[in-house]
Amino acid sequence: MLAIRPKDTQLRDTQQTVSLEKDGVEIELHGCAVSRRGVFGYWALVVCTAGLAYVASVWYPGMYARLAMRPTQLAQASYIRVQQGDKQLALERVTASPSDGSFESGFGESKERVECNFTNKTELRAFSFRHHCFVFCPTFNAFFAVSQWKDAAWTRGTATQVSGLSNNVVVQRMRVFGKCNIDIQEKSYLQLLWEEALNPLYVFQVASIAIWCVEEYYYYSAAIFVISLASIGSTLVSTKHTARRVRAMANYVCAVRVLRSNLWSDMESSELVPGDVVDLAEPGLDVVPCDMMLLEGNCIVDESMLTGESVPESKVSVVSGDHVLESIDVAAHTFDPAVSRYIVFAGTRIIRARKARSSYPGFSSNSAQPFRATAMVLRTGFCTTKGTLVRSILFPHATKFRFYRDAMRFVWCLAGIACIGFIVNTINLHRLGVSPGEIAIKALDLITVAVPPALPASMSIGMVFAARRLRKAGIFCISPSRINVASKVAVVVFDKTGTLTEEGMDVLGVQTVSQTLGEFGELQTEPWGLENTSTMQYPGEDAKVGGRGLSVDVALATCHSLSIVDGTLVGDPLEIKMV
Repeated sequence: MLAIRPKDTQLRDTQQTVSLEKDGVEIELHGCAVSRRGVFGYWALVVCTAGLAYVASVWYPGMYARLAMRPTQLAQASYIRVQQGDKQLALERVTASPSDGSFESGFGESKERVECNFTNKTELRAFSFRHHCFVFCPTFNAFFAVSQWKDAAWTRGTATQVSGLSNNVVVQRMRVFGKCNIDIQEKSYLQLLWEEALNPLYVFQVASIAIWCVEEYYYYSAAIFVISLASIGSTLVSTKHTARRVRAMANYVCAVRVLRSNLWSDMESSELVPGDVVDLAEPGLDVVPCDMMLLEGNCIVDESMLTGESVPESKVSVVSGDHVLESIDVAAHTFDPAVSRYIVFAGTRIIRARKARSSYPGFSSNSAQPFRATAMVLRTGFCTTKGTLVRSILFPHATKFRFYRDAMRFVWCLAGIACIGFIVNTINLHRLGVSPGEIAIKALDLITVAVPPALPASMSIGMVFAARRLRKAGIFCISPSRINVASKVAVVVFDKTGTLTEEGMDVLGVQTVSQTLGEFGELQTEPWGLENTSTMQYPGEDAKVGGRGLSVDVALATCHSLSIVDGTLVGDPLEIKMV
């Protein structure tokens, strides 16, 4: 994640360009402050237009910011206007929290850490955009994402000291990083209803129903009103159900044992902050709550939740002199493979944690040197690899389909025909001496006939029923609008064998190599007699350990990476079948 300052000195203090590498977008941050005159003028415009200005500001979010806000320096901004090109994405409020100077952090580019000392600062200014938290750094007069934070001690290759973090440091880090939890706030039914009702198509439906009621088309108006209510209700239920499923998938809190101020204590995982030392060998810790680096011991984890691979991974502790902490890039989407072997990721399941002699203190001053599997917290919440995955679900990349483009062209074509009819009908009615009020009603009625108001409701109901049919088949669609495009899919490509067949391969048999003939021998599908068969057959030699060939049963029993956990083999499914 990069922070880029504009070259123009006049804009340098009021705006900033940030590249969100994890999301693949580049945004602009503009400092804003509330203008009392602008706010008064905006609400006066809303009253004078009978609320139409408010509806327009919902459709065009930049309208409110331009009318009610004024540009200001980032250091004094009370709001941040987030833009991508000329399109405003959000208007986020800047919050300020006290700082006593104990939080010293580094912010900068992902490859070059830039130190920023808050020792002499009295507050931390921050805002959140799409679950990216940004903190203002006075040294550079710019905002930096907290995912770029790296403890100064880590760059020197030093992990958290044996006494753990102090309470003062924990408080300061909690104010910046927040809870160690991927908590997605659900919108209430009222909020969802308000957002859906302000959709341009539904606003057009309300206007059409009002016109039909004036002309006493009560039955037709009531039918369209019921259809619209059913469409909105179905959409709300489907959206709420999907949001709850995503929240249940992402939200996870468990009990952990943490070292702080030279004392081990039990607490919820949501209280963890970067730098905390956790004991992974605790019986109740089954799923990793955040990204951590192993300091002592080793463990076997199941990363299928993140990678889709069913083969467990072995994680080892950091060895002094490996320079892992110095080279680690906390702002990257994922870690380098050479570093990943030391990292246990959030959302992975711990199959086994093996303890080692620990340098951290025991539970009491009289206890002997304990054995533990300790790990240090690196990233929490949405900064973790799991958090990035959840954020990609919540905010998918915008895709433009030809279907929607052609549909909008069709609607605009109907609107153009309606406008032509509106003009012609107005002229003819005026010649016939019809009153202006009647002319307006008849002309607007013509528009409602040319552009069918029931079209969006019919499409919404169709997508809802399609989503329900998919749900019965075990397929959950987070974006029902994609269902219309699914019928155009001609080719489906999967990344590995077994996605549509079986989860793994099976063992058919064993073939040895003949050195005299230079070819494979016969396929042996039964285990009997393998102890008398050499893996590499030489004339005049016995198959024995230590010779040029090993007995096949010895080779199969030793050439694998399996582990025994609670009396059960754990590892590659093919190797399990082989043994």
